[in-house]
Amino acid sequence: MRPKIIVEGTVGAGKTTFINCLTKRLMLEPLYELTDQKLVQILERFYADPIKWGFQLQIYFLTKRFQQMKLGCEKIDVIMDRSIFCDHIFPRVLLKRGEMTEIEYLIYEELHDQLVSLSSPPELMIYLKCSTKTAIDRIKKRGRLWELQIDEGYWETLNQEYEDFFSHYNLSTLLIVDTDLLDENFGQIDLVIQQILKDPKKYVYRYDGKSLKRSVASA
Repeated sequence: MRPKIIVEGTVGAGKTTFINCLTKRLMLEPLYELTDQKLVQILERFYADPIKWGFQLQIYFLTKRFQQMKLGCEKIDVIMDRSIFCDHIFPRVLLKRGEMTEIEYLIYEELHDQLVSLSSPPELMIYLKCSTKTAIDRIKKRGRLWELQIDEGYWETLNQEYEDFFSHYNLSTLLIVDTDLLDENFGQIDLVIQQILKDPKKYVYRYDGKSLKRSVASA
């Protein structure tokens, strides 16, 4: 069993708004990131001191992602906010910035790979693509204090890691949505997704609000 749809993208890409929109249009159950007070406390401390708290945060996030995937596979007809498949992007950013040590990253990577091997990719992966400027503008607009503490270089590196990952993604059908060009109503995106889900073959689709383009998935 596997979840219907997973929505991924950098912080500020518009995942929550997108999922809320599709939940109503496609009659899917939303499955948001699993959080608890412990995670919130670690997250706040991480943004204040990423070198000290980066490893602890990523290990705990990984635990939550695996729990989320188990729920997604049990429920099936869900649209998920993030997943374990992209979780490694965040520690890679920390490693590049010198905020996670090599040994910490290797420990994380070994655990991540084991949990991914136990996880099922979705029928459809949706990547919300946006520029770093757009992401930062949205981050500032929603005004979460801990996000505003971190420098803009972090968001640039994070966005580039997402771009790199999805340029080679081949676990399932992939839809790349350019959210820089779409308003918060997302046009006829629900009809686009319904069309894609009818095709059992694995393709990469790109949608800019006007046209849908298709290519063969990466090998």
